[in-house]
Amino acid sequence: MTRDRTVQWQNALDKLPGLINIGRMSLLVSLITFYVVSQSLRADEQGRLYILQLFHDTEIYTWALVYTVLIVISLLYPQWQQQGTAIPSASAVADITMMAWLMYLAGGIDSGFGILMLPFVATSCLLSYGRYPWLYASYAALLIVISNLAIGRLGGHAPTDRMWLGSFMLIAGAYFVALLTAYSARYSARSRSAYHEQSVLLERMRDLTRLTLNHVQEAVVVLDQEQRVRLLNQQAQLYFPNLVINERSEMFCHIQQHWQRNPTQLLEMDTEVAERPVRVRIRTLEGRDVQLMMLFIRTAQELAKEAMAMKLSALGQLTANLAHEIRNPMSAIRHANSLLQEEEHDPLRLKLNSMIDGNIARIDKMLEEVSTLNKSDRIKKRAVDLMVFWRDFRHEFVLTRPQAQHCIHLKVSDGKLAVWCDPMHLQQIFWNLFNNAWRHSQQNAQAIRVVFRQKGQAEVSIVVMDNGPGVSPENQVHLFEPFFTTEAEGTGLGLYVARELAHANMGRLDYRAQAKGFELILPRVLDE
Repeated sequence: MTRDRTVQWQNALDKLPGLINIGRMSLLVSLITFYVVSQSLRADEQGRLYILQLFHDTEIYTWALVYTVLIVISLLYPQWQQQGTAIPSASAVADITMMAWLMYLAGGIDSGFGILMLPFVATSCLLSYGRYPWLYASYAALLIVISNLAIGRLGGHAPTDRMWLGSFMLIAGAYFVALLTAYSARYSARSRSAYHEQSVLLERMRDLTRLTLNHVQEAVVVLDQEQRVRLLNQQAQLYFPNLVINERSEMFCHIQQHWQRNPTQLLEMDTEVAERPVRVRIRTLEGRDVQLMMLFIRTAQELAKEAMAMKLSALGQLTANLAHEIRNPMSAIRHANSLLQEEEHDPLRLKLNSMIDGNIARIDKMLEEVSTLNKSDRIKKRAVDLMVFWRDFRHEFVLTRPQAQHCIHLKVSDGKLAVWCDPMHLQQIFWNLFNNAWRHSQQNAQAIRVVFRQKGQAEVSIVVMDNGPGVSPENQVHLFEPFFTTEAEGTGLGLYVARELAHANMGRLDYRAQAKGFELILPRVLDE
């Protein structure tokens, strides 16, 4: 209720300058109309409108002209009436002066026009938000006293006791109106300030709530009992683009029916929404006069990915521990195998020793890839010039694969490109992609093609393609799974490690079936 009164006060104060202009125009038009009518009636019936006959044509029309100019200025420059509270309001002083002048023209305090000063004393205090009430009232009192003295001097006699009594009552009324209005205006100013602070705080809380909801991984939808959407976040808009705030939706009818049977309980259920399997958690929000249903929605696909991520995280920790424990016995086996090779020259024994060496090398490679994966969070990013990096990497790759000397071709679609990443991680990704491309290519002059190009304004695309048969559709869905491989000598960790390193550097690694290659996307250095 207090907030509603504050809003009403604020609306009234905002409309006050316009209302003052309406009052000025009404007063001016009424006064001139009655004066003109009284002049025409006076010619036929002398003495009927005696009080209006106190005005002289020149005086009243001069006053009307000056007041008209004041009204026009207020209409053309409304900020003149809202000059702030640092100094008294000039428009208020002008209105009080014009009313005192009108009283003087009408014959002084006995004319009764002096009471017109009181509304403008009140509006003066309102426009100043309760400041300077004594000043406005004292200024009105001064004008009243000056009017009495001027009338007495022009009439050749001192002001009568009746005039002074009327002046005293009018002055007392001016002070009373000024003080009462100032108190109300100050209350309004305090309420306005508190309302403004609450509005700012409420807006910040609303922004914070919106920001928080948009960073939640789940889709959040709030509905009332009439199935009207009250709130939804960006994830919900992505899942259900047809949802609109403040409009009804039949999409969650079956969930709402289940909720209405147990509105006070914490509910969780697997269901379908818009023909999409989802898991829904339901919360009840108790408002002052309404009960709302808050839904947290996750798709089955996202839940599966999250479960897989947790499994892989646990697997990574397990493999890291196993790698540490396996290295010591593997070193002993390697050493023992070397000793056996020195003592035995039987071809069968040598073949068995060779098999042991090969499997030890394979296990070493697997342990190295697992170690690389577990160090993916130790990132040392910097700007990497792709052309400089490419020359160094190509030279190193050709040293290990001499037959690929003239089989790798680079195409750069844009000018100088630089990416923001860990160069050691980038080198590991390149090694995995190029080893994979060379192994599956025809290993001829067109074996591997590489394309560097800018992707949008903030990313760089690196595509590594080979002229092999490509990956079969049934294997594409398993490409980046750990320990998945189609090669007898492979570990199944190369592409998985490459994608994880790409993600660690805020990038992406995907297979492009049409290009028969892999696309690596990394953040671009904008200030090259």
